[in-house]
Amino acid sequence: MDRRNGKRAIGSAIFASFVVVSAVLIATYPINQAKAYPYGNDTGEYKFGTVSSLQNDENGNPAWVLFGHWKGNLANNQSVEGQGNGTLGGETFNAQFEMVRFNGSAGHTHTITNFVSSNSSQINNSTIFNGTATASMREGPVTDIPSSITITGDKVISILLEPSKISNHFGNTPIYGLVMDDLGDMRPVLKANSTHIGR
Repeated sequence: MDRRNGKRAIGSAIFASFVVVSAVLIATYPINQAKAYPYGNDTGEYKFGTVSSLQNDENGNPAWVLFGHWKGNLANNQSVEGQGNGTLGGETFNAQFEMVRFNGSAGHTHTITNFVSSNSSQINNSTIFNGTATASMREGPVTDIPSSITITGDKVISILLEPSKISNHFGNTPIYGLVMDDLGDMRPVLKANSTHIGR
């Protein structure tokens, strides 16, 4: 009888040790973090962001919701000092977004690619990149669209494609979105993960 109790005690001690070690490992394992840009693309010279915009119809009334993402290195090339113009090289910018009517109908996807910057300027806290881009449309890609991409306050991005080149498809206002900051936009998530309930 004592032998059985001894085996049970040893078995219980091993199991308890396993539970304690597992709990310590789980408690110290880094918490996964959600990011608002594609996984694995958070290093290097590229910035990412969201597209979240309301666009007007042909009468100038809000009618469409746009949502998606963009990727580029324009936000890293804001080296134009003060007022004036500069010409940069090697910029890239691509966006993909859904476009849906307010009532949830007529959903479709667009891409903006092949942005070629011809010049840039800085006015106050905005950096403006002018050039041409390609946009996917129902009839096929439309190339060499005069385009302006503006980054304001390192936080807001606006994309304006010449409306006449794409039959006013995006209305008469820019497409808006946000510039994501790898660490800065994660601070609320990190703080929430480290905050104890009841404090």
